[in-house]
Amino acid sequence: MKDSFFTLTFFPRKPRTVGDGEYPLYVRITTEGQKTEFTIGRKVQPTNWDQRAQKSTGRSRRDIELNKYLEMVRSRFYEIHNRLLNEGKYINPQIMKNHYFGMVEKPKMLCDVFRETNVKRKEEYERGDMGYATFSRWERCVTYLEEFMTLTRSEKDIPIKDVTKGFIQDFEHFLRMSKECANNTTVRYLRYLKNVLQYALANKWISEDPFSGKRFKRTKAERTFLTEPELQRMMALDLKAFPRIETVRDTFVFCCFTGLAFIDVQTLRRTDISTDSDGMMWIRKAREKTSELSVIPLLDVPKAIMQKYENHPVALSKGAVLPVMSNQKVNAYLKELADLAKIQKHLTSHIARHTFATMSINNHVPLETISKMLGHADIKTTLIYAKMMDKTISEDMEIMRTKFNGVSLG
Repeated sequence: MKDSFFTLTFFPRKPRTVGDGEYPLYVRITTEGQKTEFTIGRKVQPTNWDQRAQKSTGRSRRDIELNKYLEMVRSRFYEIHNRLLNEGKYINPQIMKNHYFGMVEKPKMLCDVFRETNVKRKEEYERGDMGYATFSRWERCVTYLEEFMTLTRSEKDIPIKDVTKGFIQDFEHFLRMSKECANNTTVRYLRYLKNVLQYALANKWISEDPFSGKRFKRTKAERTFLTEPELQRMMALDLKAFPRIETVRDTFVFCCFTGLAFIDVQTLRRTDISTDSDGMMWIRKAREKTSELSVIPLLDVPKAIMQKYENHPVALSKGAVLPVMSNQKVNAYLKELADLAKIQKHLTSHIARHTFATMSINNHVPLETISKMLGHADIKTTLIYAKMMDKTISEDMEIMRTKFNGVSLG
């Protein structure tokens, strides 16, 4: 843009009405033929005013303070001009006047707008349209943005209009390297940021979407699960000498036969279990993540585990079915369990849910039924768990094999 040179002139103007004999002082700003004038709220005796020097020649304390004030006003306008120039903004007298009086609308800040959208996310969570884990990630994304900007810019927020493609690329690098986020987690956070910027675009706080042309590529998740022989080896372990590990093993096995996610077994209460008219026990519990109802028949193995801990002091104090430890401790003990059971897999609490889904499929439970037990809103989610073993495929083809066995072409 052009360097908008400006001039600043102070001058007194005779008032329209007779007063105390003093003249109000005005300032005139001129840039490239444009000008604006306004009073600065001070007066001066006209006989003391030196227009060439643009100051009062009086020697009173009042005149000295007036001259200091004029210098302050002058410095303020030079500061405004330099800032607008450095930011590449358009400069004219009215814009400088607006900045001087603080009449310029403050820019929308990225994290402020993000938190504004998170208010809506919170409403969705409270309404049951969003799980707590998802809502927590939305809030965590703002925290990560602040950490990123503090690290790279020494400030916690920037105007949302200053978000560029380069900013997004740097934030993505920060998520992957500094926060050690996996690819799909990184993609999820970037999609949250894109959602916020589209919200800003809709409100005309930005003129273009910096995500334009950006493509997200999710990694196809490989779902680890235990085979039935591996699960049986774990169940056969004698862990009476290691009560903490035994409790973790029992919790894990309980989830392998119910499909409950860790947070759901941790919050499972005895009131979530009912008995029907045929004596069959059922778990009926809304998932913490999605609020979708899981309906699961209680088989003998999880029923025996539940009975084993019915008088456990921790379970009794919480009204819980099992005395579940923290997820961090559970995952730590699962590493020991894997070694004891000679399982060459990295076990986590969520593998129990994968194991339940896979065992159900391998035992010919229909996908629709599995979806209902897992509390999936969409059967497409259940298809992720559809890991079919050769044995299952062979059994499923047995009818066709028997029907056409020995049939030859004519």
